[in-house]
Amino acid sequence: MFKSDHFLRIALHMIAVLIVLFLLTKIPGILAPLKAAFSLVFFPVVLALFLYYLFRPTIRKLDQWKIKRPWSILLLYAAAVGVFVSFAIWVWPILRSQFLNFSDNLPQLAQNFSDQLQMLLFQLQEQEIWGTRINDIDVGIDIPQQLSGYLENFINSITTSLSNALSVAAWIFLVVSTVPMILYFMLKDDRKGYAFLLKTVPVKYRPSFRHAARDIDTALSSFIVGRVFLATCVGVFDLIGFLIVGVPYPLLLILFIILTDMIPYIGVYLGALPALIVGFIDAPSSVIWIVVVIAAGQMLRNNLLSPIIYGSALDIHPLTTVFLLLSSGAIGGFVAILIIIPLYMVVKIVVVHLYRYYRSSKVKQVDLT
Repeated sequence: MFKSDHFLRIALHMIAVLIVLFLLTKIPGILAPLKAAFSLVFFPVVLALFLYYLFRPTIRKLDQWKIKRPWSILLLYAAAVGVFVSFAIWVWPILRSQFLNFSDNLPQLAQNFSDQLQMLLFQLQEQEIWGTRINDIDVGIDIPQQLSGYLENFINSITTSLSNALSVAAWIFLVVSTVPMILYFMLKDDRKGYAFLLKTVPVKYRPSFRHAARDIDTALSSFIVGRVFLATCVGVFDLIGFLIVGVPYPLLLILFIILTDMIPYIGVYLGALPALIVGFIDAPSSVIWIVVVIAAGQMLRNNLLSPIIYGSALDIHPLTTVFLLLSSGAIGGFVAILIIIPLYMVVKIVVVHLYRYYRSSKVKQVDLT
């Protein structure tokens, strides 16, 4: 009876919370400021957390050299400023030129893509199947017209995305400018923050909390540092290959490949798509060489780098990853796709530890009886 009453209380509390949330959505104007405040806080915190795990190994290495934490953070910031200045001097002019050239030539690139596609389809239609030309086979669909419609919609979406990206540049600068301050206190007080959270947990739950926090910290650290290192190495390899093949806009395409490579399993396909389209527009035969370069980079990653960094694959089934990426993309767009895998890892660890604690408590009750 006690167990059923306890479950009933929990269910009633959950129902009450859901009812309150539902009623809040019916009050006009109440969620808009909350959503705006959440978006302003969410992105800087997530980006600072990402950089925290990326820079923490360096900071702890400096701790071993007896350098005080504030000075080590300032040294790290100075190194980051040096990298940023070097990027602004040598890389940014090339990247800016390629981006502006790409955005200005986008309509012409779309027309060239359509022309190349029409020529390829014409050559295919002249081929014969069992003595009959493909062009004489009536399939009831005007394939060139259908592809032209898809292409037009695709180009319009790219143009809209580019215009939106430029319109929110000021907002991005405002958000990112708060990241160094948040990151400073994360790096400076990381162990203090953990100790504070541990004190807030009841004593009997502290061992389970300590184990769960350690597993979450290890999982996030290995995922973020490993993905960044792998994406950078593969990006440098692909950049060299693109320069040898002569792919247009190589730096712009490689930055997109590095960004999408943070997404497990399907990131490589998302990153390769723009490179294949640009290569097809420039010369259809170059698509083969682009595929060879990207495939070689993935072989280097999967067979050499990943075993060294991870030791084994991520403890996430590929099918689960696909479902997570599809659902998160439909709900929150590209940003949700980037954070869904780490979030799933955290939730999974928490659920596993809660289940272990529940099982251990049941065993103890049985032993006492």
